This record gives sequence, structure tokens and C-alpha cells, in this order.
Amino acid sequence: MAYDASKDPYSHIAGTSITAPGRKLVTITPADAELATYCKQLWCFCPPDVAGGVGTVRLVATGNADNEPEDVMVTPGLQPLPPVQVRRVMATGTTAGLTIYGISDV
Repeated sequence: MAYDASKDPYSHIAGTSITAPGRKLVTITPADAELATYCKQLWCFCPPDVAGGVGTVRLVATGNADNEPEDVMVTPGLQPLPPVQVRRVMATGTTAGLTIYGISDV
């Protein structure tokens, strides 16, 4: 079934601010390359059986240089990552087995 704008009371706020609800959710496969669409926020699911009980997501925020990735630690469960726009989720340095979701407006 196609999208129906008449059933979407929030369409007028899409993209008006970084804090507006996202319009699109995608599963991100970490890669040492730019995301097809930069995300306004990331969420991560860390399974409880990840080695050591803590995972790492290595990301490059939109304002960081290519050589300035940051490691964000994640504990078991589903959780938002720090509220920062992201342009890259690195394969190198990101723990295998995590499920990473990107939120955007397009």
C-alpha cells in the first residue's frame, strides 16, 4: 500500500529541525565509506552475548574530519547513541554482531 499523506498528521514538521521525529528508519551495515544519506541519529541493539558484554560503534560525525572517528560504547539492549548527526559508521573498530539503525528525513 502506498503512503497516504491524509493519514500523516506530522508531515508538516518533517525536516524542520534536528529534534523533529525522523521520517525514515534504515538498518546500517558498517562500512569504511560515507552513508548514502547522513543520519540525524543512530540507535544500536547490542545482543547480550557480545564478547565482554560491551560493544563499540566507531562513527564519524558530520562535523568531524575523515581522520577523526569516535568510538561510542554500547551495553546490551536497544539504546540511542549520543545525539549527533552521522556521516559514516565504520566497519573497522565497530563490534561485529551489533544492529545499527539510522534515522533520517529522506
